[in-house]
Amino acid sequence: MRSEWTFSVRTMVGATVAATVVVALAGCGGDPGVPASGANEAPAGSSIAAPVAPRAPVDPRVLELAAGLALYEENCQICHGRTGLGDGGGGVGLAVKPANIREHFGDHSFDEMVARVVAGIPPAMPAAPISEDEVRLALSYIWSTIPDSAQARLRALQEQAAEEH
Repeated sequence: MRSEWTFSVRTMVGATVAATVVVALAGCGGDPGVPASGANEAPAGSSIAAPVAPRAPVDPRVLELAAGLALYEENCQICHGRTGLGDGGGGVGLAVKPANIREHFGDHSFDEMVARVVAGIPPAMPAAPISEDEVRLALSYIWSTIPDSAQARLRALQEQAAEEH
């Protein structure tokens, strides 16, 4: 009796594994009767292109924010802190405290911010060691960390400052 039970369990496990492989291959567009190396190739002499596996779309803004984060971490974070509040450890011993970048978004347009960072703000901040486009990415990253409600307030302040100039 035990040998019959063992045989039937092995048979069920084997059948389950085989069914799982067939389902997995079918889900991937493969054919269990075709070797893996030829699964995605068109037959010889065929004008039909082999199917291409779909790729998940990547939003370019996500890539830009990731690049901005990397640039910010490498060039700005030490003085301006993780989210641009001016609380980085590198600014502790400086005569002039690093700026809270977030507050400056309310005083200056985005283009003015980029120009100021690229040129430097004597005596406190040297000129940026990165290009204008890279500064834009770093500032875009900081902007993305500001809650929507605060962004709306900062935009209103920017408009007001633009009218006064």
